[in-house]
Amino acid sequence: MITNVHEIVPEVAENVRGGTGTAYAHKLLDLFPGSAIKSVGLVRLEPGACVGAHSHDGDEDFYYCISGTGIVVDNGVEHPFTPGTLQITRDGETQAIRNTGETELVFLGALIDTPAEFK
Repeated sequence: MITNVHEIVPEVAENVRGGTGTAYAHKLLDLFPGSAIKSVGLVRLEPGACVGAHSHDGDEDFYYCISGTGIVVDNGVEHPFTPGTLQITRDGETQAIRNTGETELVFLGALIDTPAEFK
């Protein structure tokens, strides 16, 4: 399977998970049958936008920063989110993210099913 982010029309969402502002999600993979990978996407947050705090139940998520500047909240603790930073949210944990910069915050996100032996 091959996909190209430049060929995908982004989904536009406002106030994601109780956050503020606009997010653009280029879904590279969404609910692939028979795979532990639930979704993979490139997300763009406008300056000042944020994805509100949320928990994961039965799955795990990661954010990998490609460009921009932000803050990622990992289980209630804020951390700088700059290019090269990886944040992982395990089953039962929480995360949030906000763009603190003057340009878009661009990151890769993936949602992966937690293996049954770890649930």
